[in-house]
Amino acid sequence: MSKTILVSSPKGGSGKSVIARHLLTAAAQDGLNVTGIDYDRQGTLDKWGQRRVHTRSKFPDFAPVPVITGTLQNWRAPLKTASQADLIVIDTPPSVEDHMAAITSLAQAADLVIVPSVCTQDDVDSVAPWIEALSTTHCRSMLVLNRANRRTNSFARVRGRLIKIADVCPVELPQLEDVHVPSAQGLTLLDFTKSRGLESFEELWTCTKRRVFQ
Repeated sequence: MSKTILVSSPKGGSGKSVIARHLLTAAAQDGLNVTGIDYDRQGTLDKWGQRRVHTRSKFPDFAPVPVITGTLQNWRAPLKTASQADLIVIDTPPSVEDHMAAITSLAQAADLVIVPSVCTQDDVDSVAPWIEALSTTHCRSMLVLNRANRRTNSFARVRGRLIKIADVCPVELPQLEDVHVPSAQGLTLLDFTKSRGLESFEELWTCTKRRVFQ
């Protein structure tokens, strides 16, 4: 039976697509049959998946990561299409409040909801209601701090506030200037053995896998 991870945040620019494609790649490298579903009309994950197919046509040693698209108005159909996968990772649009019924239903169907957040007060204000909504509907969620910088004064303060309202992942994703560079070829930092920031995404996958599969 498939396991499903929903990556969702009401705040744009929180890193949903980056996290989704790294989780998909990590799982595929781990030997799982994966499928990504992109419900965002911008199609960021879908376009990345198309570029990966093109890259793999020349370099087939890269792990296969198929991505399909769907609409929130008919959210069940892509899940049915992907039902043979070991792991489904879902990328969603940022405007949760505009699609509350559909995204809440997706969250209830998922084994884990990952909520990315940057360490700013604006992000705390944005994600707090969504975390509360997930808790109210008994959805299992994990908040992931993205673009984290432990050296800033605000980091500990914002992280402390988030810990009070959410289950915060012990792995933080640092600010990485080159995290988007491999995506031009449909790749991730995990596709290169010496990438800066590689360990953080490996650790995120380990943490996520433990919560989803155990």
